[in-house]
Amino acid sequence: MTKRLTAKFSVCKKLKKKYKNVWGLNKGDSLRSTHYTQKKRKGLSSFGHLLNTKQCLKAYYCNLTEKTFKILLRKSIKSSLNTLDKFISLVEMRLDVILFRAAFVSSLYKARQLINHGVILVNSKPVFNMNKKIAQYDIIEFRCKEKQFYDQVLSDLKFNINTRSFSSHLEIDYRTMRILVLWEPKFSNVYYPIKADYSTFYRLYK
Repeated sequence: MTKRLTAKFSVCKKLKKKYKNVWGLNKGDSLRSTHYTQKKRKGLSSFGHLLNTKQCLKAYYCNLTEKTFKILLRKSIKSSLNTLDKFISLVEMRLDVILFRAAFVSSLYKARQLINHGVILVNSKPVFNMNKKIAQYDIIEFRCKEKQFYDQVLSDLKFNINTRSFSSHLEIDYRTMRILVLWEPKFSNVYYPIKADYSTFYRLYK
């Protein structure tokens, strides 16, 4: 398991946006790395705008490596569907992202930790790969024997449930702690705290 060497909000420093809290978490609003600092700089070129938009998306899905990001984007460009919708459906059907969208974890980094420790079950089978693509009607649940992690998830859930925007493509049972994936989402089905024209970022790779 690779260890994260920097603070999770450090990625926000690189974003050239007035609002830098990339995940929209309450904790991030009080950190210096998410605050906008006014600097005199030249206007961004069209390439600069595309790069900045891409960096916002890449920072949100922080567990994605640059290599994986490019692979998923190439698949999206080749698809007959809208490129942005296809790309969002690919990344949103990842196991770590689903756990975050369901508010069971406070960050994608914590989702990766749970998956690496074998706490997450998909269709009653333990999964250790955060890159696993979840299929429609798959059921995600927790291994209750891992009490240390289970209690941690419950603690995060109590805090997140009133502060998080939920996705309509997930059916969540908070009594049994299960998630049912109803369909592959499109861009319009998911929420991003940082507003940008995400429909054009893929031109950066053409």
